[in-house]
Amino acid sequence: MRKVLYIGWIGYRNLGDDLLWHAFRELHARYLSSDQITVVPSFPAVNIRQLEPYDTVVLGGGSLIAPSYIAVLYKAMKMGKKILIWGSGIDRIPETQLYHLQNNEKVSTILRFQGEERDKLREVFQGAVFAGVRGPYTKRVIEILTGEQEISVIGDPGLLLEVEKNSPNRQQTIGINWGTTNNQLYGGNEKMLEDQIVSVAQQLIEDGYDMFIYAVWDQDFAACQRLVTKIDREKSVVFERKLYSEQELMTKLSECQLTINFKLHPNVLSFAAGTPAIALGYRFKVFDLYASLALAELVLTTNSKDLDQQIIELVSVTNNNREQIMSVYRAKQDLYRPKIESPFVDSTFYMNRK
Repeated sequence: MRKVLYIGWIGYRNLGDDLLWHAFRELHARYLSSDQITVVPSFPAVNIRQLEPYDTVVLGGGSLIAPSYIAVLYKAMKMGKKILIWGSGIDRIPETQLYHLQNNEKVSTILRFQGEERDKLREVFQGAVFAGVRGPYTKRVIEILTGEQEISVIGDPGLLLEVEKNSPNRQQTIGINWGTTNNQLYGGNEKMLEDQIVSVAQQLIEDGYDMFIYAVWDQDFAACQRLVTKIDREKSVVFERKLYSEQELMTKLSECQLTINFKLHPNVLSFAAGTPAIALGYRFKVFDLYASLALAELVLTTNSKDLDQQIIELVSVTNNNREQIMSVYRAKQDLYRPKIESPFVDSTFYMNRK
């Protein structure tokens, strides 16, 4: 019996990270024999630095290409374990460097990994039996950091999501995902961003829309309630203090005209529900995801003084081009699905470490 450790930021009631684990678990059940392989998810009680019991260590979906997690993979590799990188991305890259990447300009220095951390990153990508990253900006950063030119983009594993119960009738409703990043965002002013979203919601309500406010992490409930109070349009705003499952939330989002999302994976859930998603580009990972989808025009940086008016304009553009947007998304979904599933399909989990 082979034992696999799946590393993800899971078990903290954060729907975005948990759904990535669920995608891995479902692929394991579909393609791999439970008599031959057992998977241990890295819930809080699991010590991911105690690697002796495992044959294989997988860095799962999420923005996990960080020094602490790479150190775990490096340790596993040195112990003779097989390691995989499955749709992981990098984050915490400054907006100035993101700008250079977007414009195909030279980026000479990346501060995310330094010294020995960079050496470990290089060895991990060289030693992995499977290494597929979330998006093209992650790919570029890893190539700059390691000098490797064979990094593969497989997309975010959340792209495997499919809604089971799609609403036949869309309402005149716009979904808004809200929460907090503890001010760790481009622009460094979460209060200003919140006030801009309040302004957006009020303008859209005047245009005849209702608002569906939702969170994907229970620690975001307070921020959502504060947003509802500031909008101050009780009859036009719905907010349930509830952490939805993936399918519950996708069903809700399938009733919306479009969504405006602060956190990363609400965008994927929205697209899976057939509803175009406008993303608030609060950190590098959001731009990375949308670049992978060829929908970069739907991301607006949070480092903008007139973001509220940019959102209002983009709502109109998105509504007028919803079918084209969804067609682009589905094409990328079809492109990435076999890449995401490939380590399960081609018996990578049974192979010896190279």
